[in-house]
Amino acid sequence: MNRYGYICQQIRSDLMKKLTILILISTLFFSLPTFAKQSWQAFLQEIRTEAINQGIRPAVVDEAFKGLNSPNWKVLSLDRTQPEKRLTYIKYRNTRADSYRITMGRYELKKHQALLAKIAQRYGINECFILSLWGLETSYGHYMGNFPVIYSLATLAYDDRRSELFRHELLLGLHILNDGHVQLKNFKGEWAGASGHPQFLPSSWHDYAVDYDNDGHKDIWKSLPDSFASIANYLSKNGWKQGEPWAIPVIIPANINSQLISPDVTKTVSEWERLGITIQPGEFLPSNNYHASIINPYGGPAMMIFNNFKVIMKWNHSTYYAGTVGYMADKICQGQI
Repeated sequence: MNRYGYICQQIRSDLMKKLTILILISTLFFSLPTFAKQSWQAFLQEIRTEAINQGIRPAVVDEAFKGLNSPNWKVLSLDRTQPEKRLTYIKYRNTRADSYRITMGRYELKKHQALLAKIAQRYGINECFILSLWGLETSYGHYMGNFPVIYSLATLAYDDRRSELFRHELLLGLHILNDGHVQLKNFKGEWAGASGHPQFLPSSWHDYAVDYDNDGHKDIWKSLPDSFASIANYLSKNGWKQGEPWAIPVIIPANINSQLISPDVTKTVSEWERLGITIQPGEFLPSNNYHASIINPYGGPAMMIFNNFKVIMKWNHSTYYAGTVGYMADKICQGQI
């Protein structure tokens, strides 16, 4: 290579390095959280005023905000870097509802059978689904998260991306503290502010939490009776129908209109049969009058899903999640893997 070619190569190399640096800087810049024009401390003061106007005691707010000198950058980082890798449904299900978690579910069922039976009867809910949700959310109470809920909610409320949503959650969280349902030191959860055995956000706690043990507190952090009843109450209030199936595996004919394969398309079982939907060997179709949808999650199996599947999707709007809840509930109660 002559001197001219060498110089050109060096120039191109330098330009590529500079371009790479600019791309990295711009990527970092555009992924940074955007905050309101007010400072963090001014924001907390504004929340304090609003909370006091809603009847929350100043001392409660001051204790909750004590030591919060800046937004929680770990929370913001997690909010910006959610995993996007697409798993197959079977891999998702089998890594969350593995044999160990199913075995633990059977152990917890035996341990709390009398309590779960009473709650299931009172709310018209299958106790196996209470256990499955508990197991998937917090591994039966063993992993409830260690992020201070108020700090997480304040950080996300300060961030412009979903400020209105989390401002509402933050104020409800302060009400929970004000009313003595949980002590501040125990008010911890996952990074986005969900907490307790069922991992409720404050709004879900407000709408569904139950004081089942009648001690004056809706304690989903320390009380299993309150936690189980709160899960059951959530399912009940969202339309659970006791005795109805949640899903069955089916075979989809090749010539069916693909637009019909969606949780948003509902037909009776008999209507699906006329369209060529058949069940897997060893399965049984429920009443022809039941309404159902057909889904075919990535990595299968195709399923006919019923009302109770969609109730679970109100908890977490994911067919993968709802399918895993139902699968683990079945395995816990079948007594075999």
